[in-house]
Amino acid sequence: MDVKRNIKPVMDQLGIDVLRRHQLKPISSICSEEDTFVLAPTSSGKSAIYQIPALLHANQITVVLEPTLALMHDQTRKLRTLGIAAEYMDSAMTKSERTDSLKRFQKGKVNILYITPERFVSESFLCILRGMKLFMLVVDECHCVLDWGGSFRSDYLQIGEAINSLSERPVITALTATASKEDIKQICSLLHMKKPAIFENDLYRKNLIFIKKYADDRKAKLTLLHQYLKKYHTGCSIVYCNTKKAVDAVHELLEKRYPGKVCKCHSNMGAAKRASHELQFLKGEKQIMVATSAFGMGVDMGEVDLVIHFNMSLSVTDYVQQAGRAGRQGQKAHCVLLYSDDDYYIDRVILSSIQDDSAKKRALNRLDEMKDYCDDTAHCQTKMLLRSFGQGQKKRCNRCTNCQKARRGGMGS
Repeated sequence: MDVKRNIKPVMDQLGIDVLRRHQLKPISSICSEEDTFVLAPTSSGKSAIYQIPALLHANQITVVLEPTLALMHDQTRKLRTLGIAAEYMDSAMTKSERTDSLKRFQKGKVNILYITPERFVSESFLCILRGMKLFMLVVDECHCVLDWGGSFRSDYLQIGEAINSLSERPVITALTATASKEDIKQICSLLHMKKPAIFENDLYRKNLIFIKKYADDRKAKLTLLHQYLKKYHTGCSIVYCNTKKAVDAVHELLEKRYPGKVCKCHSNMGAAKRASHELQFLKGEKQIMVATSAFGMGVDMGEVDLVIHFNMSLSVTDYVQQAGRAGRQGQKAHCVLLYSDDDYYIDRVILSSIQDDSAKKRALNRLDEMKDYCDDTAHCQTKMLLRSFGQGQKKRCNRCTNCQKARRGGMGS
């Protein structure tokens, strides 16, 4: 296929004027039918990296595995708006809706199908795929293979075997914004990728300002939450909490201060209600989202200029993924982390439910890394976050909380 000759009409179809260098090489790799791994920062256009090859092979099917329903819905909605035959199947659909979606898929009327890993590895779905022309399997947000596969979503670890069971092997593409070199190696192995072309890009985003603040108790946190919303909330904001109970409580309090402007998202909400809240936020009908990690991963919403973590995240990976929802149009944005001593112990309780010993050890080590990030008052926070993924940054960002303290006190690195 002459990619250069055919790519412009597809770019026009997707509404893309110019492709960046970090997008062109992996697109060419995928079109050459090479397994491809892409590490690139949030907001860098990773979706286009697999969507363009998928549309260039419109006579075949591309299946995309997404970790959250919000991301599946968001991607499908945007592609449909552009007139692209995209479809999703999820547990929130009625039986008749799933049947209709499946019929369109089997009749070849769908070019890009978004599903969860759980549906992909099911034998009933694999039987359908074996009778179809599958060009590519995409594992979006592929860090979840490691972060979630050993704990509460074990089907992530079955993706590689499911791929091997297909009658014809598709191109495997994996993308994430958060993975160390060792993580990349493990993910490629678990997905049974064959001699993958690996593209690692600089994860530094100079438009994000990282702020962290210790709070003695919940009352102090709420005071800080209101202060930072008042100071930095101008467009849309996301407030992340580590438990569903905290989401409900914070949502109730913010609704009193910002009536009619606040929505929420967590896994205990009914599917219809949760989808309604997500859509209200994505359409800009409500400007503040209070959520657990169930919301936001990979969702491309450019108007978010503030992300507040009401609790310490379970890992640096979680934190960077969630903070990365801010400033996706390149505008200056603030990422505020509020933390207390209690957060660490609550997070340990959450992780203690992991059954697999090696996965639990990995998760607890990552939590300790997050605690170190919170406790460190000397080093540049941006440099610390990049170091977690094996990347260096020579200069201090001069804008994070620690850098501001160092400027005033003449210390730190």
